[in-house]
Amino acid sequence: MNWRPLVRLHISRHLRLPRRPQRRILLTFGLAFAALVFGERAFAGFADPSAPVNAPLEIVAPAGAGPIGDGNLVLVEVKAVDRLDGVVDRVELAFDSDELWVSAQQSPEDSARWRAIWVDPAPGSHRIRVRAYGVEQQSVVEQSAVIDVQDVANTSYIIDNPYAGSGAFRKGELHMHSTASFDGWNSLPPAQDALAYKAKGYQFVAITDHDLISYPQEVNDASFICIPGYESTADSGHITAPFATSVVSPDLPPQQRIDEILASSGLAILAHPGWRVGWTGMDFSRLRGYTAIEIFNGGTTDPAKGSSGNLKLWQDVLNEKGYRNRIWAVAVDDSHQPEAMDRGWVMVKSPELSSDAIKRSIANGAMYASNGPSFGAIGVMNGGIAAVSPDAAAIRYFNQDGTLLFEGPPALSVFRPTGKERWVRVEAVMPDGRTAWSQPFWLMPNAPRAAFKTSPLGATLAGQTLPGARVHVSDRGQYLGSVVAGDDGAFSYDSPELGDGDHEFWLMATAPWPDQVEGPATLLTASGTAGFSALDAIGRWIREAPVHSPRG
Repeated sequence: MNWRPLVRLHISRHLRLPRRPQRRILLTFGLAFAALVFGERAFAGFADPSAPVNAPLEIVAPAGAGPIGDGNLVLVEVKAVDRLDGVVDRVELAFDSDELWVSAQQSPEDSARWRAIWVDPAPGSHRIRVRAYGVEQQSVVEQSAVIDVQDVANTSYIIDNPYAGSGAFRKGELHMHSTASFDGWNSLPPAQDALAYKAKGYQFVAITDHDLISYPQEVNDASFICIPGYESTADSGHITAPFATSVVSPDLPPQQRIDEILASSGLAILAHPGWRVGWTGMDFSRLRGYTAIEIFNGGTTDPAKGSSGNLKLWQDVLNEKGYRNRIWAVAVDDSHQPEAMDRGWVMVKSPELSSDAIKRSIANGAMYASNGPSFGAIGVMNGGIAAVSPDAAAIRYFNQDGTLLFEGPPALSVFRPTGKERWVRVEAVMPDGRTAWSQPFWLMPNAPRAAFKTSPLGATLAGQTLPGARVHVSDRGQYLGSVVAGDDGAFSYDSPELGDGDHEFWLMATAPWPDQVEGPATLLTASGTAGFSALDAIGRWIREAPVHSPRG
């Protein structure tokens, strides 16, 4: 679900004694003022015209009384001015009663502008507090804003955001080998292997020895866990099985191996496609129930070719299996020696560091794959897909056809879909080509905006929805028919059954793709010949949060 913050502003300023700032790095990002771009369009300003003019400290975004955007990310923008010497030492933010202050970043283009991204505000009322140091020879000047985060959408589409849940990103390895593997003679014993990854900043690992579970639980502590798993190794293809508690015979056919991995509480990941013992597009198509594929494998991915072939295989299987059977992407080491560690990994967003929480997040796609850069923030902002990467040279957006939709700056890029995309994925690319790959953001129809209109020639249901979507119409439980929206999303449904009398029209749109994903419904009521009742021109929106369907 995408949360739209609705804002009302309260301003207060007072002096405070200096105190040592505490920083929570997850929430702070340097944002170039001139480089905030929404797809092809310039970023819209948030300035509140009622705010004091030339005040030493102003919260300029979010501001005003209206809605500011859909998503799990909120841009906080501050204007801090010292009218004596122009110097403001630093600006910090805190949220609600939290006394952990985070540092905003100053724009290199406008020294008065400071910005940060607020990640995952929960529904409800919140207070944003901002303070600036070194303003007009005072210790601290503070301002606050109160916002209400509500479940309101204002676009023709709903973005299924895999990163919408709360939590922190945790670095993990899902394919690695110890000396317990038949080819792991240059590796380390299981416990030492796990601890070597811990020393490199990993928070969880799955040791995937060949057809053998290596699970050194003694290494687990509050900052690091080892999860059970193994690699099912057969000439018909390798399958890693993190979280599995028993080993399946490698002599079984691939589909039966996947089924038994799932039955033993594991997740099935198809390993190193394109390798000499790998998987083909036909395999991806016919197999069912697997969670992910390896788009980067540190041991088998050809450095000269990169991951382009694996990305095309992933693209094809996403389009064939569709939204209800989404397949995720992972990057792994497949290390067999210490020198091969830390080449590919996943960053999993989970509310806690536990085996169950990590497994749920991986199953739901709340992770990204990387062989180098990180996403400082990724999700939905103001109805667009937003990403920040402190390590990258550029952020790129691709659709279901592999078409590059937009390339933006790493400080903050936001792509606003047109509604014609089936899904969009994001890459953060470093100058040397190393990449972080997001999971796909799927688009589905929102509740159609519609009005019931009467004229001497009859009655019409007309409105707006996702371009190309089919809008289904029923009245008091009786199905009347459907109409396909045009390229601009406009639709008009005419029928003799829209005549006089009382009506309860339900309108629901299905996406213009083979899997025909359904959106939430709109209810319009009409009485007699006076048109629809006192519901406004968009009717009553009945919302349902998009959920991850059972895998099949």
